[in-house]
Amino acid sequence: MITAKDIATLLDGELVGDGSVQISGVAKVEEAQPGMLAFIAHPKYEKYAEITGASCILVNRSFDPTKFTKVPPSLVKLDDPYSSFVIAIEKFAPKKIDFPKGIDSSAAVHSSVKVGKNCSIGAYAVIAENAVIGDNSVIHPHVVVGRDVKIGNDCVLYPSVTIREECILGNRVIIQPGAVIGGDGFGFAPKKDGTYRKIPQLGIVVIEDDVEIQANTCVDRATLGETRIKRGTKLDNMVQIAHNVVIGEDTVIAGSSGVAGSTKVGNRNMIGGAVAITGHIFTVDDVKVAGGSIVSRSLDEPGETYSGYPAKKAAKWRKIEAASRSLPEMITEMRELKEKLHALEEEIAALKNSSASR
Repeated sequence: MITAKDIATLLDGELVGDGSVQISGVAKVEEAQPGMLAFIAHPKYEKYAEITGASCILVNRSFDPTKFTKVPPSLVKLDDPYSSFVIAIEKFAPKKIDFPKGIDSSAAVHSSVKVGKNCSIGAYAVIAENAVIGDNSVIHPHVVVGRDVKIGNDCVLYPSVTIREECILGNRVIIQPGAVIGGDGFGFAPKKDGTYRKIPQLGIVVIEDDVEIQANTCVDRATLGETRIKRGTKLDNMVQIAHNVVIGEDTVIAGSSGVAGSTKVGNRNMIGGAVAITGHIFTVDDVKVAGGSIVSRSLDEPGETYSGYPAKKAAKWRKIEAASRSLPEMITEMRELKEKLHALEEEIAALKNSSASR
């Protein structure tokens, strides 16, 4: 157990209130109980400062406790409460499980496999010929590792992960349950009779260091060459990465998004949930794409935020959205104006005919 003062010191924050308050856990601000640490990063959640049961909350430096009738016994003011809360969580995270070293008796490991030092290979895992498993890596039960796969040091493959043949994983790669790395790319050539011929998918997938891939995500092998996920990138649940895609460094892609074939996503991109990115385009570095957007052309302006369908600069999309809400009224007004114009034209024509008959 640590104190609020300890937390302020750990996070290099400004302590306001009682530094001796004991903290035993973390929780959401609206659910926290006495003895817990919470955070408020956005002004719309500041209302919870009065009603939270937390003993300490992390807040922005601009937070003004005098606006509230009651606040927790201690506050820690920070430049970025959200990121700081992540650091604090690590103090309370469960200790890493020490998996038994060695190969479970039920695992099927080919005699040609090279297994590094201090590895753990769980029950019913299957490791095919000529695979290489780096030092300190953990292969959970029911994982399938194909022939000639190379897995680096300190990797963790959770249950039911599949790594198809010849794919390469760097160091400290984490792959959550059910993910498939190196499944065939979606390549089918139409034939004259309306059926399809499968295009052999001869390439591989390369996952660089410090990548994490969440549950049930699929990264397809290249038709030729590589599909590559670069260093530090994080892919959420049920993300689809198609053949020959390249995802840049430190990019995050949220759940249910898809990137079509041969597209290149830049470094430090932030892709929201349920985003669809079409094939054979690119995004530059430091791009953000709002959830639910459809990206059908290359995004070539670094640092921009895009949203909508098709994706446009967010400021422009907001204007379009605002205008679209008025469309029913605008259509009614246009019809009324059209009727008035028609009546006015008829009146002018009648006056002209009357003048001409005199």
